[in-house]
Amino acid sequence: MSNLGLRLKKARENKRLTQQQVAEILGISNGTISGYERNYRDPDTEILKKMANLYEVSLDWLHDRNEKESEYSLPENKINHIIREVEEEYKVNLSDDPVVQETIRTIIESLAKKMSQDKKN
Repeated sequence: MSNLGLRLKKARENKRLTQQQVAEILGISNGTISGYERNYRDPDTEILKKMANLYEVSLDWLHDRNEKESEYSLPENKINHIIREVEEEYKVNLSDDPVVQETIRTIIESLAKKMSQDKKN
C-alpha cells in the first residue's frame, strides 16, 4: 500500500495548513486534497511537485523512497533552513526550481555523510 497519502497529510500538518488552505493555494478542490491524503486518488506530477514545494519536502520523501534514515541524514527542516540561508545570502529564489533544490539536498546529504565518515576515522 502506498504511503503517499499519509506523507502528504503529515507534510501538510507539519506546515500547519488545512486541506482548505492547500486547496486554495493550489487551485484545486478540498475534496481532491482529501482524496490524495486518503489514497483514493493520486495527484498528477505537476500538482505533486507543487505540493512538495509548498510543504518543503522532497519528492523522494513523499514517495517513501528514502525511508531508511542513516546516521548522516539530515532532517528535512534543517535542509530547508540551509536552502533559505543560501537564498538570503545570494538574493535568489530557489523554491521556483525543484531541480536546483534537489541538487542542493543531494550535496548537503553527501557532505553530511562524508563528515560522519570522517568522524569515524
